[in-house]
Amino acid sequence: MPQPPVDAQTVTDTGLYIFEAIATLEFTGRRPSRSAIAAAARVDDAVLDAALGEMVAHGLLAVTQEHDETGYEPVRRDWSTQPGEPAGHPMG
Repeated sequence: MPQPPVDAQTVTDTGLYIFEAIATLEFTGRRPSRSAIAAAARVDDAVLDAALGEMVAHGLLAVTQEHDETGYEPVRRDWSTQPGEPAGHPMG
């Protein structure tokens, strides 16, 4: 089933910055855990949590749980050179 489009106007500049941090973490083979996103994005905790919550609510990110740590991953991967997979190093 095709996924509905995401209205880019619903994403703030801060949200886009954080989304880019998540995509970069995945591309370099790091798991986009909340702590790794915080370190990469270097934004206030309240700002980070609000932006992550908004992106989850708008269907941009999915929440993951691994090793007792919350993580986030993009819901859509149809822009990737390999749809369904991050285009960087394997995360194994």
